[in-house]
Amino acid sequence: MASAPRHDQFFIASDLDTAMIMEDDVDWDVSIKEQMSLVSDAVRNFSQVDPNDPAPYGRSWDILWPGHCGELTRDETVRLEFNDTTPGRPKPLDSYIGFSEFAINNAKGANIKTGYRAVQMGVFPVCSFAYALNRENAQKVLAWAGRGQDEAFDVVLNRGCGGGHLNCMTISPEIMHHYQPADAHGYVSPVQAGDGQGDESKEADLESVKGHTANIIYSARCKALFKETCLQPPWR
Repeated sequence: MASAPRHDQFFIASDLDTAMIMEDDVDWDVSIKEQMSLVSDAVRNFSQVDPNDPAPYGRSWDILWPGHCGELTRDETVRLEFNDTTPGRPKPLDSYIGFSEFAINNAKGANIKTGYRAVQMGVFPVCSFAYALNRENAQKVLAWAGRGQDEAFDVVLNRGCGGGHLNCMTISPEIMHHYQPADAHGYVSPVQAGDGQGDESKEADLESVKGHTANIIYSARCKALFKETCLQPPWR
């Protein structure tokens, strides 16, 4: 999102130690608390956090990126795989869609086991659905992203991660994605409108007809709005 650097500036000006910055149409599984607990353990193990450090995810990263369109995982990718045993566990790998489908099934040597996720060093994360900053390194991220470089914000971060300018940790497959309103009604969110995907609709319109969230099993938005899972077969 074009406004994301302003959110980063707000965080730096605050007295917060960490912050999660999310796009307004982001969604997650109803098991998000349990999933983030698993992510916390995995990130701490991956980055070898001192057991006495109270930070849930440590502080040895510039960006922690759990919400994205997909992330490449190769044989040489530095990563730690962990078993997600929550009800919202990773979907069967062949049922992911979008860039995630390519990243998981077509990237050479991905080899993330079914039912597992990986904490890994950022290779090619796309889409800034949800990412976390910590106070120690937020200024570094803002200095890099604030350059603009004639690119979308997530592309600038992508280049920072893949080029070694930023120390990024991503979760693959992702645990946050964007909610998609019903296609038949033509509703799009402000984010999609900004991407040229259609005309923005009022929030009430977006929430009046059941949609879905790709790559998430039990959508929290669908549960809250419609008391249903909004699953799309097969697991989409």
